[in-house]
Amino acid sequence: MQYLYIFIGGAVGALLRYLLTFLNHSSEFPIGTFVANIVGAFLMGLIGVIAIKYFKNNPLFKQSITTGFLGALTTFSTFQFELVSLLEQQAYIIMFFYAFSSYILGIMMCYIGVKLGAYLS
Repeated sequence: MQYLYIFIGGAVGALLRYLLTFLNHSSEFPIGTFVANIVGAFLMGLIGVIAIKYFKNNPLFKQSITTGFLGALTTFSTFQFELVSLLEQQAYIIMFFYAFSSYILGIMMCYIGVKLGAYLS
């Protein structure tokens, strides 16, 4: 049953991740991956804290959201590939901005999610 929950969450996350790639067509900056990873970092912080309190009795639901949905929504490998692609295109300013903003905003958004989750629970 655990695998089914993760599969369903992953399918929804992967579909949303795919839809976000359509944001990339008008820009050299990989907006879709950036949005997916920043939103995913926030939700992981928020849901991670809330899950400790509210999903103790239903760990399958927590796994469906964290491992399935957020695991499929966020993507470290695509992020790294896009950085290498920007490097090969010699788009150094965009590459450094993308890397720096992704790491810093990702940490900040996860932290905000953790604090908001603690406040809500």
